[in-house]
Amino acid sequence: MKRLSITLAGLGLALLASAAPALAAPSPDCANAPTPKTIYSGQGVLESVIVGPAGRLFFTSTPAGQSGRLMKVDRPGASPRVLTDGVTGPGGLVFDRFRLLLGFGDTAANGVAGDANPTAGLYSVNPFTGAKRVFTTGLGMANGVARGPDGAIYASNDFGMKLDRVFRGKVDHGWAQLNSANGLVVDPSGRYLYAAQTFGPPQIARIEIAHPANVTTFAAGTPEDGNPILDGMTRDHWGNLFVAANVGGQIWKVDRQGRICVLARGLRNPSAVAFGRGFLRFHAGDLYAV
Repeated sequence: MKRLSITLAGLGLALLASAAPALAAPSPDCANAPTPKTIYSGQGVLESVIVGPAGRLFFTSTPAGQSGRLMKVDRPGASPRVLTDGVTGPGGLVFDRFRLLLGFGDTAANGVAGDANPTAGLYSVNPFTGAKRVFTTGLGMANGVARGPDGAIYASNDFGMKLDRVFRGKVDHGWAQLNSANGLVVDPSGRYLYAAQTFGPPQIARIEIAHPANVTTFAAGTPEDGNPILDGMTRDHWGNLFVAANVGGQIWKVDRQGRICVLARGLRNPSAVAFGRGFLRFHAGDLYAV
């Protein structure tokens, strides 16, 4: 979901710090929750964020009256720079070995029509030069994007029912059926695909990759949530999920047992989250939100 999220931030030591009213909390605050810290602002409408293998930060931005673009931050404290532009409806981001896949066609109109007429797709972007080419088309929306350990790419449409899969150059449109899927995460074992659901009760579904008809609810908020609009999602090394609650102005942590706690509150429409690189193998580093 695109909202007027105009701040890029890191968490661990930091996160987003734009004031906004939060909805009633469904769960307690997470223990030792960090204090948010704004690191960039005034970047336009932001949709997705990812940190590359070398620790560089990438995020999508759509300034007022302009087409979408992919931004890059080369080192801590550096100013964001345009890596590539001319992206209509920038969507999800995922690394596929040494290339960065960027969703395009992530618009409400494409999403509404996407189940019957899939016209969104993915660009393959060189993360060093910004050169891009079409990787695939025929996706419903390319809103959330995730990669499995076998190289399969999954893409969501939060205005539809069909989840797409791209494997060995072939698009399986409607590989799985799930209402309003948004942020996607493949678990560390590669057995399950998790999907945050945007419209309807706040919940996260679990799809068995080998049997995509096997869809269950992994975690769900309480009626006190209201309608926080779950959006982008990521995970840490252990498989804990972190999801942006867009309208709720929160970041939720969901542990491996499906228990929810609130990691941050009072943010301005967070749409996506991504971990940085820590100094140790099993230290995820800061969490960034746009």
